[in-house]
Amino acid sequence: MSVVEFTVNGRKCRVDNRIPRYTTLNAYLRYHLSLPGTKAMCHQGVCGACIVMVFGRRPTTGTYETFSVNSCLVLAVSCHGWEITTIEGVGNRLEGYSEVQKRMAANSATQCGYCTPGFVMQLHSLLHKNLTMAELENSFGSNTCRCTGFRPILDTIKSFGSDAPKNLIDDIEDLKICKKNCERKCSVNSEWSVVSEEAANQIIKIDYGHDKYYKVWTVDDIFKVIKKAGDIYRFVDGNTAKGVLPELFDYPPILIDISEVSALKQYSIDQNLILGANISIEDCLDIFKNESKTDEFAYLDDFVKHLDVVAHISVRKIGSLAGNFIIKHLKREYQSDIFLLFECVGAVVTIRSGSGELTLTLPEFLDHNMNGCLIINFKLPPLGPTHVVRSYKISPRKQNALAIVNAAFNFNINRDTNRIEEAKIVYGNISPNFIHAADTERYLQGRYMFCNDTLQTAIHILDHELNPQIMPPQPSPEVRKKLAIGLFYKFILSISPADAYPYKYASGATEIFRPLSSGKQLYTTDPSMYPVTEPLQKLEALIQSSGEANYVNDLPIRMNDVFAAFVLSTVHGGAVDKINYNILEEPGVVAIFTVKDIPGVNSFGFPGIPLQTEEEEILAYDKIKFCGQPVAILVAETEYLAAKMAEKVQVTYKNVPKTPAVITIDEAKKKKWRYKAGTNPDEKIVPKGKGENVTKVIKGKYETGAQYHYYMEPQTTIVIPVDKGLEVHSATQWIDLTQICVARCLGINESDVVVKVRRLGGGFGGKLSRSVQVAAACAIVARNLNRTCRFILPFETNITMIGKRPPIQCTYEVGVNDIGKIQYLNAKLIEDYGCSQNENILSYAAGSFPNCYNTDYFNLETASVVTDLPSNTFARGPGTFEGIAAIENIMEHIAFELGLDATDVRLANMKTDDNEIPEMIKTLKKEADYDKRCAEIIQFNADNCWKKKAIKISVMLFPVIYYGNYSVLVSIYRDGTVTITTGGIEMGQGVNTKAAQVCAYKLGISVSLITLLPNFSFTCTNNVFSGSSIVSECVMFGVQEACDILLDRLHPVQVELGKPTWNELIKAATDKQIDLVAEYMMNDKEPRLKAYSAFGVAICETTLDVLTGRFQIDRVDILEDAGVSTNPIVDIGQVEGAFIQGLSYHTLEEFIYNSIGKLLNNRALGYDVFLAKDIPVDFRVRLRFNSKNKNGVLGSKTVGEMGICTTYGIAYALRACIHESRKESGHKPEWFTLGFPTNIEAILKALDVPLSNFVLQK
Repeated sequence: MSVVEFTVNGRKCRVDNRIPRYTTLNAYLRYHLSLPGTKAMCHQGVCGACIVMVFGRRPTTGTYETFSVNSCLVLAVSCHGWEITTIEGVGNRLEGYSEVQKRMAANSATQCGYCTPGFVMQLHSLLHKNLTMAELENSFGSNTCRCTGFRPILDTIKSFGSDAPKNLIDDIEDLKICKKNCERKCSVNSEWSVVSEEAANQIIKIDYGHDKYYKVWTVDDIFKVIKKAGDIYRFVDGNTAKGVLPELFDYPPILIDISEVSALKQYSIDQNLILGANISIEDCLDIFKNESKTDEFAYLDDFVKHLDVVAHISVRKIGSLAGNFIIKHLKREYQSDIFLLFECVGAVVTIRSGSGELTLTLPEFLDHNMNGCLIINFKLPPLGPTHVVRSYKISPRKQNALAIVNAAFNFNINRDTNRIEEAKIVYGNISPNFIHAADTERYLQGRYMFCNDTLQTAIHILDHELNPQIMPPQPSPEVRKKLAIGLFYKFILSISPADAYPYKYASGATEIFRPLSSGKQLYTTDPSMYPVTEPLQKLEALIQSSGEANYVNDLPIRMNDVFAAFVLSTVHGGAVDKINYNILEEPGVVAIFTVKDIPGVNSFGFPGIPLQTEEEEILAYDKIKFCGQPVAILVAETEYLAAKMAEKVQVTYKNVPKTPAVITIDEAKKKKWRYKAGTNPDEKIVPKGKGENVTKVIKGKYETGAQYHYYMEPQTTIVIPVDKGLEVHSATQWIDLTQICVARCLGINESDVVVKVRRLGGGFGGKLSRSVQVAAACAIVARNLNRTCRFILPFETNITMIGKRPPIQCTYEVGVNDIGKIQYLNAKLIEDYGCSQNENILSYAAGSFPNCYNTDYFNLETASVVTDLPSNTFARGPGTFEGIAAIENIMEHIAFELGLDATDVRLANMKTDDNEIPEMIKTLKKEADYDKRCAEIIQFNADNCWKKKAIKISVMLFPVIYYGNYSVLVSIYRDGTVTITTGGIEMGQGVNTKAAQVCAYKLGISVSLITLLPNFSFTCTNNVFSGSSIVSECVMFGVQEACDILLDRLHPVQVELGKPTWNELIKAATDKQIDLVAEYMMNDKEPRLKAYSAFGVAICETTLDVLTGRFQIDRVDILEDAGVSTNPIVDIGQVEGAFIQGLSYHTLEEFIYNSIGKLLNNRALGYDVFLAKDIPVDFRVRLRFNSKNKNGVLGSKTVGEMGICTTYGIAYALRACIHESRKESGHKPEWFTLGFPTNIEAILKALDVPLSNFVLQK
């Protein structure tokens, strides 16, 4: 055979050599089958946007199963025999929606909606398993959402649990679940069989000329192909390794697909448990669960728990044992959990070559030349009841992350003497060649473990032999050593007799247990204003859940389309010398464009437009400003090829600086030209006086880092040459700037550029101005080639070249009295703007620094610096977030130094006018049982040495100002239906839904009659960007005014007719040729729109594991002032999503650079954000009751950015936990340095537990 065959939604598909071999299933679905519902973001099997469902034969069991896969990892040629179901095949507007899709929509589990199809498909793939709520919640480490905060998604998921409360479960008959116990494959929509019986065991060979693809069925087949291939082949099973090893994107000439070789997928037991090398990790979990019931393999129960946190289900289901081992073989520093577990119990591996089979220990395997060899099986030995096996994985987040340190221990203990007969101690991620703590193992042999002398000596030996290497972007050697020793001590506590240590130490023996998550949402509505204030389902929710909501790259591809990618600089300064154009000889490469191909202005900025002060180059040439700056554009026939070939373009540079890149504020401050003081009045606070009762002076420094926006839809633009101009489809928050810069760079009129935006898959400020660079580059290609161009930034490019949230530094000196009231404050707040001073937000920072406090004695200066990094940009709550965080650090510092409750210090400093915070604190403390929980926490900390708890209150006053202008166009049609198009771009915040609610309210019609159209540059001409939280309110105001215009026009007709129905009124108006199209442009000079304050209070409770630095957010209570909420469920979603984004920033997100400013953690497994099991276990949000905003629109207040501004509380809750532990470690009470983010590294450094504390008895 020379073709692979499978079905997609019942449709027959055949892939042969006309489809490029590197084509992933995702690319095949989107670009060849025109099924755009399945999304993609990271292309590394991490984000889950690409998940589809498969029904196929599993060689391990011999049965047909339903499972999920990451379509971005799987090659289309590897899908032979599969029945694939995409989001389109689950439910749609024609055939009806599935229950999963309907519940996702009804539970407000979508915002931007880009990730939603992946969640839906993952859940559909699990329905047939009849899982409990806890099992379902545990099954979504596969999926990322940056918008919702996960809570509504988890509620939807849990509603399908076998133990879900009755009120969460609809009629099970509505679910499209196949309940067949299949012994053979069936086709849901067709009787067609994908693979004929006679062809089932034939080698499939697809000949691409120089390249070949083989699908084999037996081990002998493998070696037949190897003999032909020589040294230029690679085995393919699940192809999941490329998520860890990016170099695997470069496929060799020969690919040998061994995924259906049954002999490598079987397991058996003689004396050992013999696992076929290609058994999937997920299938191993099932095998281990079953075999752990026997005494000799009881240790596999621990393996099951450990493998559950390896990758995620979709990767584990097709990722094999052998594949994992080969990654370890190729990349010795890879922290393979499977290698660790197998080595701990003394497993061996069998390999086969042309000369026969060979059995190796696992360390021997790492040194063995695997060229021409095949892993056949792994043998796990039985262990007697005297063996105790424990393993640990400490990773940045709970699921879907690589280990910071992983460890496995296997002690054979004489039960009569409690002496250790043999010890095996295995660690990962210490150094590339470190496996066993051999010195410690030898010392422990024959010794009685459960006494201080043995334990302390073992710890000191371990401390001596653990020498972690510096391996950026991995955490520091110091922290990895602390973790390794902490895990050893935790293991010893876990196996010690109950009377070996006091109860206070017992908490160290276990990891933090996470119960099933829960949440509560409280709000009020006003039925007299419906549909305004009504908790309506978001307009786009259902089409987002079904994949029918279109995003930029969902536009159907056409035959002549090309794809483009940036060529990035590899130096941090200097200039381009030469670009080697030899890459044009590669098949499929179309063109390379540089600065000389830009006919107009080489800039994606426009000084003079709001917040723009500098030109920024689309492509650098004479002056490179940072490592990773675009210097050229490569154009190719496919998305994959453009990205891959762009990496291979050879560029030489001249005048490259010999000095390191400047990447921190402290480094930048040393150069005067890099430093710019904030001189405008709104960039500072001038004190009105100074208090006279100074009893304490406190000095300090507070710093935060950068944050990647992590929008799920990448920066994307499609530019189509139309007539004499261009049609630009861009994922942008700023249509006007996009139109201007596209026209400027091409030297054409703005009127020849039409920009269209239907919706964004997330923005958070990252698509305000940064998207314009992509749009301009895309337009350059389209104009030069006169062909439609698609420009989709790969994850690595996106995170490398696109600016982030600016880091800040705040130094301060504050004098206070005995109750913490500020008598004077001198503070300086500096922001790192990256390589340009564009988008100055110092005024926002200075304006929010006061928060809810009296500033009479505040003296604040601001400044900015430029560094050798991408130009930073707006991020959710720009400036406001940083300003509030800075003053709140000062409040916490005051409270600590005076030994006071931080809330009391805050209340002592609060202003009395325009401040609802004191009352809100009182309300939330009562509702959250704050005082009772504080008392319980004090007792818990007294009773536990190795786990600590804390609870913190955080407050926010968010100054809201109306900024810019937003157009609204409302059109009424003859049948009474209405369309609205506006200058406010829908990106998940619900602006379209709120616009429809206000329109329906004003016109007195049903929301069902209203349709929101995309945003067009010709209907929102010269409008400002969509940002700063005010978009929904501004659009609502515009809709209100436009509707009033229409009502004025309709009034005479209504009077004439008496009491007509809506349809009668509109028919009569159209008969009279009355203009039923009204346009209104809101602007910031509207006298009825006045600045106001939004308030929020949050309470955050945490638990910290002192031995590992891991923590859990046990509960969060939020009281948010949304005024009279236009749509409570939309607003609560905004609060929850922003809050989780802030928690993630404060505790996880950071960037690691080398000396030239090259970003080292530029992959999806390198930059961690919160996932479903990182959010608060108990998450409660209440919108404040009886709160009408007199200055807003229909009594509402905006909420889009507010939730993130109270998340600083997590840092101080963790600081309090650390402080409690430090007291027991003998440290003096001081305001210690706590790094940002407050991650495991920062926590362990701050804890600084002496090794002498690791004892059993004191």
